[in-house]
Amino acid sequence: MTYSKVILALSVLLLCIGCGNNRQDQAPWPAKITIKGFSEAERSAVLEQLTGFSTTMGSEVFYFDDRPGQFQITITKVDPTPETSSRAGLATYDERSCDVELSTTLFTEGFSRYLEPVLWHELGHCSGMGHDSKETELMYRFARLEGFYGSDAIDRFMLSFATLTHLIVKETVAASFIN
Repeated sequence: MTYSKVILALSVLLLCIGCGNNRQDQAPWPAKITIKGFSEAERSAVLEQLTGFSTTMGSEVFYFDDRPGQFQITITKVDPTPETSSRAGLATYDERSCDVELSTTLFTEGFSRYLEPVLWHELGHCSGMGHDSKETELMYRFARLEGFYGSDAIDRFMLSFATLTHLIVKETVAASFIN
């Protein structure tokens, strides 16, 4: 790797540090995941997306056994109310934990294809990322299907996620910013 590519990679990483609420006092990752209130089929769909997330990241991001002191994520299915009927997901977090609510609508015919972008978006909030003003980014405030994202949106998201959680991102994601 040339010197200029190293400088570029470091610049990208430093830019990503400012992509959200970079909480230095955050509990360490990988995060412990607890999944509540889902049918077996729905739970399988959520687990499939979590596995896909880790595979894309190229690193262990989540685990399901007890490891005291680690960041905790609880994913719960919620029924929409009149006030939340247009909300697909919600993440509330602090430096030790994150609660993710997924709407039951995501598990109905015609809407299940939104599970991946909504879950990944909410996990982005768990890491400390805020919303992005660009419609082509995964952290845009409204859910979009994968095809609506810019060509490098997933890589940018994963690099920001890795930076904020101090996880190691797979080489191909980092390389896309260097090449």
